[in-house]
Amino acid sequence: MIWGDDLKYWNNKLGKYRAMLNNKELSDHLPPTRLVNKSNVKGMLDKYRAVYLKPSHGTGGFGIFKLSSSKKGYRLQNGTRSRSFATFDGAYAAFSKEKGKKIYLVQKGIPLLHFQGRPFDLRVMVQRSPERKWEATGIVGRLARPHKVVTNYHSGGRPMPAHELLAPFMPKNKQVSYVAGLKTLGVKISRHMRGVFPRFRSYGVDIGIDKALKPWIIEVNTSPDKYIFNALTDKRMFRTIMRYSRLGK
Repeated sequence: MIWGDDLKYWNNKLGKYRAMLNNKELSDHLPPTRLVNKSNVKGMLDKYRAVYLKPSHGTGGFGIFKLSSSKKGYRLQNGTRSRSFATFDGAYAAFSKEKGKKIYLVQKGIPLLHFQGRPFDLRVMVQRSPERKWEATGIVGRLARPHKVVTNYHSGGRPMPAHELLAPFMPKNKQVSYVAGLKTLGVKISRHMRGVFPRFRSYGVDIGIDKALKPWIIEVNTSPDKYIFNALTDKRMFRTIMRYSRLGK
C-alpha cells in the first residue's frame, strides 16, 4: 500500500484516486500516481520519460507542471512557461520552490492524441436522472491552448465537439460505439464514487486517450462546470444538463 496507514478518502485528487484504485475494473484505466517526493518523481520519470505534477487540491488546471526528460536534459513546463535544466536535481529544485508546502501528486504522462498539433482530452458529464439513475448527459472535447500542457477550459482550453476531435483517428461508425463506451465508463465511475462520496449528484469525468485509443481516467470532478457545454454550437446537451441540475435543488 503506497499511501501509508491513513485509509480515509478525502474529496481531493488523492482521495478520489484511492477510491477508484480499489475498483479492479476502473483501476485498469488509472495512470500510475504517487505522492510527490524527490524519489517518487525520479523513479517515475526514469520509467515513463514524462510525468505530470498536480496539486492534490485544486481545479481548473492551475498549478500543474509537466516534467519530461531526454538525452538533452530535463524540461519543466507550467502554463506557457518552459524551462530547461541539465540535471534532474535542478529541475526538481525549481519545481519544489514553486510548490511550496502544498501536497502534490506525480502522475504518469499519458501521450494524448493531438488535433492540429495540440493535445486534447474529453469531459464526460454524468448526472442523476429524474428516475434517480446515473446517466451520461454530455461529452465535450477540450483542446489545449497553444504551448500549454493542460486542456482545462478555465486555463484556456477550447471546447469542441468530441466527434470533430476523434474524426482523424477513427471512422464515423466506430466513433458512435467508442463514445458510447466512454459514456459507460463515466457512469461506472459515478456509481462507484457515489458509494464513497454519497452527497454528490453529478460528476465530470476527464478522460485522456492515448495513441492506442485506450481511455485513461485523468481526473474526476465532484463540482463539474456545466457551462463548458454552452460553448458548443449545438445546445442540446447543455439544455439537458441544466434541466438535470435543477432536480437537485
